[in-house]
Amino acid sequence: MKLELFILLFTILYRIELVSAECNIPIVLRNSWFSFENGQQTTTDINAYEMTGRGLCVNIKAESQSNYTMVFKYTKCYYCVKLVVRTVNVLEKIESPCVDLEPHEEPTVERVCKNLNPDQYFITLFAENFVPVNCRSSLEGVWQFTYQNRFRFTGECSHPEAQIKSCQTAGTQFLITNQKFNITYRKCPGMSGTFEGVVEYSCLGHWFVNKNQFFAVANTKESRKDERYRCFLRNRDDDLFIGASITPECSSLKTVEKSPERYKITPVKAEVVEPGCRLPQNFSGDWINTANIDADVFINETHIIETYYPDEGRYRRTIYVCREQRDSRVMMARLTVDGCQKDYVCFDFVPQHHNVIRYRKGLAMTQNNFHTVCSWVQFQNKRNWRYDIFLKKDPTPIRCPVAGKFNFTQKGDVKFETRILGGVTLSPRPNLYCKINISDFSVCDVDQKTVQIKENYCLSVDHLGRPVDIYSDPDYKMKCIGYWKENLKSYLITYDELDPFSKYRCWVYQRADLNRVLMSQALGAYCDLKQDVTSWNYTEGAAVAVEMEEYERERDQCPMHFDDGSDPWSTKESFIKIFSFSYSFWRRNAAATLLAANVIFILSLSTILKCLT
Repeated sequence: MKLELFILLFTILYRIELVSAECNIPIVLRNSWFSFENGQQTTTDINAYEMTGRGLCVNIKAESQSNYTMVFKYTKCYYCVKLVVRTVNVLEKIESPCVDLEPHEEPTVERVCKNLNPDQYFITLFAENFVPVNCRSSLEGVWQFTYQNRFRFTGECSHPEAQIKSCQTAGTQFLITNQKFNITYRKCPGMSGTFEGVVEYSCLGHWFVNKNQFFAVANTKESRKDERYRCFLRNRDDDLFIGASITPECSSLKTVEKSPERYKITPVKAEVVEPGCRLPQNFSGDWINTANIDADVFINETHIIETYYPDEGRYRRTIYVCREQRDSRVMMARLTVDGCQKDYVCFDFVPQHHNVIRYRKGLAMTQNNFHTVCSWVQFQNKRNWRYDIFLKKDPTPIRCPVAGKFNFTQKGDVKFETRILGGVTLSPRPNLYCKINISDFSVCDVDQKTVQIKENYCLSVDHLGRPVDIYSDPDYKMKCIGYWKENLKSYLITYDELDPFSKYRCWVYQRADLNRVLMSQALGAYCDLKQDVTSWNYTEGAAVAVEMEEYERERDQCPMHFDDGSDPWSTKESFIKIFSFSYSFWRRNAAATLLAANVIFILSLSTILKCLT
């Protein structure tokens, strides 16, 4: 009898060892898991060899390090269970009903799982012995929010003190403080389903499904398992809305709009910094930052507010506060995009000229010390570098540094083409016989502030020497708004409201001869360091290069002008100065004072120069 029992025990142990050798459940899956299945709270224990309610593991297939398909034997049938590891604290599973096999059939994954429906709802399993993770990847920032819960109340609850706060404390010795975030609810008048309180969540990790970002949390103050675990959903295309589940299930979140609970969040700054200095007065206004996706920039005497748009419907806002200024350097406190903490950045500004502010920015630091933050070593000391630029949002045209009438040839990826501005003309234009057709680059208006480009221009004249092509309009009209010289290169910024890609265009220009000028147009508002006057393709950041030769005719009245931008602050345009003063005769008498008001002296610099020459 004892021998028979020994043989039986040995056979059972031998079979278990065989099963263990074939199916060893990965460590990441071993835990006690809580889930909500078919409306019931369920606890599932998974160890190295078996799973609660599904029996012993007999086969396993790992499609990746986070995707496992397993076959379990329970009594006389087999279960197929597919487990997807979302985080160290969250699993999702789908499974098939119990499958019976013939005695001679081997329980392989392919045979047992052939009827597994991959489109069924995933069941979310939360680790009961969870390990909190850092919240930064899931949620980082401070927001004021309005929310709605379609199962508790109708309408939207909006309160100015309702806030979500998820901030990291850099260098803290208590790591748990970076693994939690708070949601502060406020009761809305007339809405009985709202409440007032603070809910603290521990972060359990996040994962992506296409553009949807899911992250799981656990309520630190809740003892009921079905109320402890929740899922949140954000979408990359519009991350100013958050969806939340009201049960411990992530499968209930399909889209943010259809979530049981939805939050509309607005970023706010957690700190208020008092300004300690003033920016130059001519900086004030609306600008764009060409170094940050053409971000909108608003500047007043003490603040720089920069808002950029990663894509449609999303924005990121950074606020800089002037703290201390010495020479051309300004130390500014930066309230970051997320609004949690502040740091300090140094700006080195070049005095404003035309519609341009040139600057460079140092490294961000946590110290509030000018000598440290604005040390010259904090600026990136590369072999080749140039200033970034702010451009006026509504620029005022200036006199172009290159003026005259030029015949040009072009080479590039995006050449100038013939087009009709404003669409079809009101009346047909007369047919002209042209002996010569050229590409025309002209700056011939009275103030020489507008560049007009005609890709196919008729050069013919009549018997009196007058141009016959007087009806055609230019293909491109661009206003000059700024120019300067840097790194031995001359730069020009033009503005074209009809440009579909970028209203602002950067040019590199150079005078090659007495009547020849070379120019290269950039793809956008920023000129690459590698771009020069001969650049013509995208590898150097250029769209097209033009080689121009002056051809002014007798009746064009378009004198040539060139300025290399060495001194962009000097005034080189004609201007009008109005003097208003009064004088009186017989000062000691009581006679009325004779006023000579608004005596106007018109000083035309260009006229004086012509007379001198």
